[in-house]
Amino acid sequence: MPFNHLFLKGFIFVGIFLFGSAISDRALSYDFSDWEHGVSGHRNALASAKEEERPLIVYCHTEWCKWSKRMNREYLASYEVSEYLSDIPKVEINPEKGAPEKELCKKTYRVTGYPSFLVYIPAYKSRPFRIYPYRKGGNWTVEEFIKAIGEKVAHEYNLKGHSCYRNRKYEDAIEYHEMALDYDPSNAYAYYGMGMACYSMGYHSRNLDLVDKAEEHFINALDLNPDDEASKKQLEKIREGNEKMGRE
Repeated sequence: MPFNHLFLKGFIFVGIFLFGSAISDRALSYDFSDWEHGVSGHRNALASAKEEERPLIVYCHTEWCKWSKRMNREYLASYEVSEYLSDIPKVEINPEKGAPEKELCKKTYRVTGYPSFLVYIPAYKSRPFRIYPYRKGGNWTVEEFIKAIGEKVAHEYNLKGHSCYRNRKYEDAIEYHEMALDYDPSNAYAYYGMGMACYSMGYHSRNLDLVDKAEEHFINALDLNPDDEASKKQLEKIREGNEKMGRE
């Protein structure tokens, strides 16, 4: 084959490869279409999260950081993560877009490295928790990334539920534990908390239906965590009481 034909063939191959790579990069990029953006977006998302006692996600990232690009492509662009975050107020902030954005990342959220994917519930004045899926022992799967978000949010709602329980606001406690399960359906403590609230209401009002409901919750907690000694203890107490009353 003549040299010029070889050269032309190689040139075409390289051109197709580069063009395909460019298309691939664009296809894998993430455009944050359903996110709030920058300082004004943060103000909107924060207000919404506070008003409705919902979690807030603040994502600080840069265009040059390879780990930001990987986070965008490998996690945020996935269908599963997009669906999970769809109802959560969220804002992306690039500190290089302007001084206000830089101040928000550095001073408000004390970001020291990128990307920083932060989760918290502003209404409870909790500290933002950084979720980072890239680990020396092996990077998280998409499912593990989602699970980490859910566990953090559920923990905050469970704390609120426990506070309500201690103040004998049992119905409110149940509501907050149910909210925890919305984000982390396999959260054993949420079931335990609902069990305690139902049992307390049922015990004081002599409402056996509520006691039965508490029993269900403790069983659910043990299904998820067989080592949950607190749920075991409460379950034994309920069954001993049923036995004394002749209930099966």
